[in-house]
Amino acid sequence: MDARWQPLARDSIRAASVWHHPSATPLQMVSGTHSDGVNLTAFASRISHSASEASVTLNWHAELNGAAQPQPGTLLELRLDGQLLWWGIIEALNDYRLSSGTRSLTVTARSRDASPLWRELRRVSALYPVATPLSVIARDIALSLGLTGAEILFGDSAATTVHSNTQLADLSAWEMLAKIWQPLGREPLVDARGVLKTISRDISRAADIVLTAEQIIAIGAAKSRPPLTLVRVKWLDPNLTKVSQQSQKLAAETITAGYFQIHQKKHVQFSADGTQRAENTYLVIRQSANTSLVPVCEETYQQLTLTEGLIQLNTSMWVPGLATVSLATILYNAMIPDAVPPPGTETMPVGRRIQAAAEVTVLLVMMSIGTGMYEVWGTPFDFVHARNRTEAFDDAAPAWLGNEVEIENDFVMDEPMAQAFAVRELIYRAREAASYTVSIVDDPRIEPGDILQLPDASRLYVTGYRRDLSPGAPAVLEIEGLRA
Repeated sequence: MDARWQPLARDSIRAASVWHHPSATPLQMVSGTHSDGVNLTAFASRISHSASEASVTLNWHAELNGAAQPQPGTLLELRLDGQLLWWGIIEALNDYRLSSGTRSLTVTARSRDASPLWRELRRVSALYPVATPLSVIARDIALSLGLTGAEILFGDSAATTVHSNTQLADLSAWEMLAKIWQPLGREPLVDARGVLKTISRDISRAADIVLTAEQIIAIGAAKSRPPLTLVRVKWLDPNLTKVSQQSQKLAAETITAGYFQIHQKKHVQFSADGTQRAENTYLVIRQSANTSLVPVCEETYQQLTLTEGLIQLNTSMWVPGLATVSLATILYNAMIPDAVPPPGTETMPVGRRIQAAAEVTVLLVMMSIGTGMYEVWGTPFDFVHARNRTEAFDDAAPAWLGNEVEIENDFVMDEPMAQAFAVRELIYRAREAASYTVSIVDDPRIEPGDILQLPDASRLYVTGYRRDLSPGAPAVLEIEGLRA
């Protein structure tokens, strides 16, 4: 509700005026420090506006030619009884005509949040730690749009972030603001003064404005679509949950073992980046290093940490010992002289026989070198934030009229908040299916988000309005809304 105004009396005459601001800034409009206003009221034949758009038809002979003509990107202000009623940014000049020396065109202006800067440009927010108030994040986003503190009216929020390194990405600024305030039952709104604030989506709260029978002119209703029967909210649990995968191969290694090294150690990680955690890991031998002539080693495995294991091949001590002794035997027996028998008989090669036996032993040791192929298997696991689902549904709705919607929002703090969120959205969207129109005596206090109480005790949640400020137009406000 805009507290600057009082309701108008029935059949009252409104003094509306149109002002063009060719050089003023939005901040000057909000603070009232502009000084460049050009009064176009004398040229305005038709004036109308809603909460987000205004349309003014201008007729002139030569007064608004050239630089005097409003241009897109400049500001347009509507005043009522000399007081700011609404202002917006001129978006387009349409329907230009020249007839009998009289020129006319229609100026279309929209609220500041309709610009591509707010609605289309994709953004990435900063990273926010745990326990950051949501109002702080929303304010930072608003400041990134070029707004100042005087143009932001959010207030503080008790809700905070519950995850570390929270960030919004690949969303427009308006989508970011809507997602932040959604779990709290609020949505962003730029009011008639150009101030960014939030309005409540709770249609069960007390009425903001009570209308009398004298203020009501006409009431109409039209059902536009089937009502919603189920709202499903998906949110990220703040508590970590252990999630295990199916047992699988985590690492593979090839290791060669032999007399040349007693201990062969190979540290293996359970993922390429070394971050995968696993449990119940074990060794699978695809090809053993002991498949050579003589088994020479012992193959073992142990898990060192949650992300790393150790494969170890321990060569038996007799292997290098036997090789060393055999080499020494070869050298020693090379010095043994051969026995010389009587003439006419064969020489007895005593030393060469012993030397050959030692050489065979060395060759056997060398032929026992083996290459093993090993795999480490286990159960990978991670601690993750579970994706929870909270549902609110209309148990009285027939099954064949099912109409569901799913909302994903990671700013939900806990289950009670998710339940309140789902119930509130179900009620709002179910009521939204049936739209109402009410014509009342103009009341500048009314803005989107207000709840009006009608004389018959029924209530209306305002979603939009439109008023005609053309010269001679009756003081009537057309309201669109849903039953509260």
